[in-house]
Amino acid sequence: MRKVKILFWGVFALFLTFCSLVNDGKNTQNVDAIVGTWNWQQSSGGISGNDIVTPESTGVNKKLVFNTNKKVTVFTNDVETGSYTYTIKMGNSIFDNKQHYLLTFNEMCYVIQYIDSQHLSIQDNFADGYVLTYTK
Repeated sequence: MRKVKILFWGVFALFLTFCSLVNDGKNTQNVDAIVGTWNWQQSSGGISGNDIVTPESTGVNKKLVFNTNKKVTVFTNDVETGSYTYTIKMGNSIFDNKQHYLLTFNEMCYVIQYIDSQHLSIQDNFADGYVLTYTK
């Protein structure tokens, strides 16, 4: 009976170890890549889901500058239009109620869809929102 208990606890420990190592890939993004200057490329979505807005269509250039001190500065047509504290933490998206990295600043919450050293895609974490894409 003692060997059965030892075997049970050994298998249980391996199971827990395996579960902690399994990852669906959605939460392995390098969120430290957020630091730097990001230039707005386009926004798509909206109420119809089909709106596409670009700097060319609006005549507005937007830039986000994320610093290591957890501050983001927003520029519109090269004029500073805001400076905010930002946070990145795990939280639920309203779209699938699953854990994603959430970026919050200026009282807005975005789901980080994709981030690497050159590309950033964030989605408004509310219905009828937009997906905003940026490049460095």
